Amino acid sequence: MGEKNRKEKFSGTYLTVVAIVVIVVCVGFLIDIFLGFGILMGGALVCAALWSSGMRNFFGADENSESVVYVDTEVLRENFTIPQNLPMPYAVLNIRGSILMYNEKFAEVFPQASDASATIEMLMRQVGKEGISVKVGERFYEAAVERCDIMEGTGAIGTVLTMTMLDITEKQKIAVALEEQEATVAMIFLDNYGEVADSLDESRLPILTALIERKMNQLASDMDGMLRKLEKDRYILVLTKKYLAVLKERKFGILNEIKEVNVGEHIPVTVSIGIGTGEGSLDAASDNAKAALNLALGRGGDQAIIKDGEKFLFYGGKSDGVERNSRIRARVKANALCELIEGASYVLVMGHKNGDLDSIGSCMGISAIARGLDKKCGIVLDHVSTGIKKLQESMEIESQYGQLLIKTPEALKLMDDKTLVIVVDTHRSGMVESPRVLEAAKRIIVFDHHRKSADFIEQAVLIYHEPYASSTAELVTEIIQHIGKKIKLRTLEADALLAGITVDTKNFFVKTGAITFEAAGFLRRAGADSVRVRKLFQSDMDAYRARAVAVRDAELFQGGIAISVCPSDVEESTVVAAQAADELMNVVGIEASFVCCKIQGVIHISARSLGAINVQRIMEKLGGGGHLSVAGAQLEDMTMEEVKEKIQYAVKEYLEEEA
Repeated sequence: MGEKNRKEKFSGTYLTVVAIVVIVVCVGFLIDIFLGFGILMGGALVCAALWSSGMRNFFGADENSESVVYVDTEVLRENFTIPQNLPMPYAVLNIRGSILMYNEKFAEVFPQASDASATIEMLMRQVGKEGISVKVGERFYEAAVERCDIMEGTGAIGTVLTMTMLDITEKQKIAVALEEQEATVAMIFLDNYGEVADSLDESRLPILTALIERKMNQLASDMDGMLRKLEKDRYILVLTKKYLAVLKERKFGILNEIKEVNVGEHIPVTVSIGIGTGEGSLDAASDNAKAALNLALGRGGDQAIIKDGEKFLFYGGKSDGVERNSRIRARVKANALCELIEGASYVLVMGHKNGDLDSIGSCMGISAIARGLDKKCGIVLDHVSTGIKKLQESMEIESQYGQLLIKTPEALKLMDDKTLVIVVDTHRSGMVESPRVLEAAKRIIVFDHHRKSADFIEQAVLIYHEPYASSTAELVTEIIQHIGKKIKLRTLEADALLAGITVDTKNFFVKTGAITFEAAGFLRRAGADSVRVRKLFQSDMDAYRARAVAVRDAELFQGGIAISVCPSDVEESTVVAAQAADELMNVVGIEASFVCCKIQGVIHISARSLGAINVQRIMEKLGGGGHLSVAGAQLEDMTMEEVKEKIQYAVKEYLEEEA
């Protein structure tokens, strides 16, 4: 369209609009003077806007202006052509993503133009980016959308988008085939083979071994893998990623198949599997498999863990840790601990954040060991939580504990290359009472009983990690017994250790074994008193009422999951929340309970179960951890409703994984 015609068209349109505005204004004044003034102002604005728009669109932009005049489709069709023999799908779009024209290859991919809408919408969000992978039907493409400017004879500039698609289906198939053929390594360990062999008649042991090996060989055959027996209770299996995906789909049913092997009266055999991938390197895959197996054993065994790069995938883990006869192991650890303490210039011991009686009790047990070996010791405690307040008050009353509790700044001043830092009741670097002390430490020891997490403190020179144990206080008490007469426990220290065992076993109800009761008996002989210990657990009437409210207001989710909120206006809300979670497990039909409380902007979650549901895995999805039946997590910068939704989502995800 020529410039003269465009001007005439605009002039006619503009005069018509002005005439209409004048008529409407006159009518408005006849009806009401104020209405007339209002219409007059509105009409003036309309005319001004129309004049401005017309100047831009009909008369063209000023040569110094950066504005663009978009050409219409007809002009585009006259001035822009697509080679129909272009060997790839190609289309021209307007700036809003509507298709203007396309070639035959594009029509083959999208028989109807509307079929391409979803793909175009996705590509429009990434204009200018190359190599975007898209799937259309059964074929794969690398697609891109680019801007393209065109100019008509009058000098008007139009912007369109060009869409190209490169078929990479064959390339994708080759890549998938290569990935499926990548070798992975699985290390298999029979967790309790020794204990089962000891409890089984000698004539039946070969039968048990043969049945287990048959299951293993069948697994290797089904997975088209290579199996080798390394020791009586260790195997290595090499398979491809293709069949690893099959194992995932089957949820590692081999775990249950081995437990079902029975040749008489004996405890079930459980198996742990660590699988590693190495991006083409068998050496890296082997290292990852070892790390995965160690993590599986550290979490109690009877589970499979896949380590893919830095990511861990967990399967199984429905049974508690297998208790072992660990007296030799405990004696070895005790001797090593004595050597490290004797070679230290100073001993610093700390537990986890928001310490409980197991944490502080274990710290006091370690301080007693250091005292018996004539080494100075300090317990790093920046914050006294409500759960240990009564014990801390008792320590302040007794003068011999006056210098025992120290804060981070003082601890850092005491540190040198020979300072020994002992971490108890946690193995996670992010959960310790003072991360600054941990970072500054040259020599670290870890004592813990929680199931192993991926962020383990690996730089420790000595690790005593036993997930079968009821508590860290139990482990420390074992160590004290093996060190012998050098260590003389004071009454308060014995009370603290017994309190630690009591709180983690729920009054000797869960996770108790023979060693647990032996440790309690030793502490009783050392002067611990159950009445004094019980007083450490006493709460006031407000806390009791808050616990009752949390139990009363619990909401059921997925049938047997209880979620509740503990009032935060009580002094011991975290302890009350844990107690409420325990109380809910006494209700018929409740399989797991989650009770939340908010303290200083941080929401604490206490999770409990009777073992059918692994609350540790659920809490790990929220950044926490713990045991199969006792776990917890802490979330910041969230509302209580958001936390409850996250718990529900984590439970759903866990149940889907276990389905």
